[in-house]
Amino acid sequence: MVRDFETAQREFTEVVERHPRDPKVSDARLKLGFIHYERQEWDQARQTLQAVVDQHPGSTAARLAQDRLARMGQEGR
Repeated sequence: MVRDFETAQREFTEVVERHPRDPKVSDARLKLGFIHYERQEWDQARQTLQAVVDQHPGSTAARLAQDRLARMGQEGR
């Protein structure tokens, strides 16, 4: 499994910036939060995941972001 976080981060950021009304933006933001988590960038992960919850309430992405935020809390991150 190749984990090219730099390329993925660039691609997901492009989706968010170039297509702000696209239905995939919530998923792109979620993936950005996951990338920060995997890189152990805890503050950025928390901020990005919380933004998904706040800006996309009721979505699957928001539920997954909330799950990861809860996991971070359990891990003390």
